Amino acid sequence: MQDLKGKKALVTGGSRGLGKAIAIALAKEGVDVAITGRNKKTLEETVIELTAFGVNATYSIFNVADKVEVKMQIQRLIETFGAFDILINNAGIAAFGGFLEMEENDWEDIVKTNLFGPYYVSKSVVPSMIELGSGDIINVSST
Repeated sequence: MQDLKGKKALVTGGSRGLGKAIAIALAKEGVDVAITGRNKKTLEETVIELTAFGVNATYSIFNVADKVEVKMQIQRLIETFGAFDILINNAGIAAFGGFLEMEENDWEDIVKTNLFGPYYVSKSVVPSMIELGSGDIINVSST
């Protein structure tokens, strides 16, 4: 396995659930980690946990479904934290119910977050990976 120590990773949806577990696993390997999400309290708590592994960690609050916000916040992260070697597109939402019962706005939010979100984030991160000459992107999805 490749040594990850000293690499920089961005994990969207990184303050809870699977995203948090991924961020912690990366930190345990010596990876500096930036996490994103929409809840300041859980982001701050997770960053404290990550730094306990002796790595640099930070967070940014934004909605991956908002193209303008993504571009602005990713640029800010790259300027302050450095270019990312690893991108984990993990942020996602779900709504439950039958097709006929689901509100159109709920469906639109799911598509924007789960489909466009990884596209917007990747499009904002990939240019810096090209400058580095390498990078890995992992897209997470579930039912």
